[in-house]
Amino acid sequence: MGAIIWRRQLSVGQPSIDDDHKHLIEYLNELDAALSAPRFQPARVARILIKLLEYTREHFAREERIMQMVHYPKFEEHVAMHRAAEQKVGELSARFSNEPTQENAERLYKFTADWLVRHIILMDTQLTPYVRGIWA
Repeated sequence: MGAIIWRRQLSVGQPSIDDDHKHLIEYLNELDAALSAPRFQPARVARILIKLLEYTREHFAREERIMQMVHYPKFEEHVAMHRAAEQKVGELSARFSNEPTQENAERLYKFTADWLVRHIILMDTQLTPYVRGIWA
């Protein structure tokens, strides 16, 4: 699958949001490494998934607070995207919990990695003019 590399185009320009995104990418890269290991270990994958999902919820809450602070005009639309992603990841996680196969873990990784990078580049970077200089 391949590791995700942090690059300038992923920066929103607000330190706590950018740091959160870097941490999420680290978790995704851990998951990628677990999926690329010579032997699939469902318990290892599950531990990484739990950290990833918990941190994602924390990040969404932090990002949404910042959007409210700066009166971001697309707040409702942005939050709806977060909720839709949470729902889809929840469904994929439940599938993995019920059937902890490498294929189910890879589906979850692929969706999450694709969604995160696309969301940061297309949606979160629209926050930049509103959040630059906010250190919350």
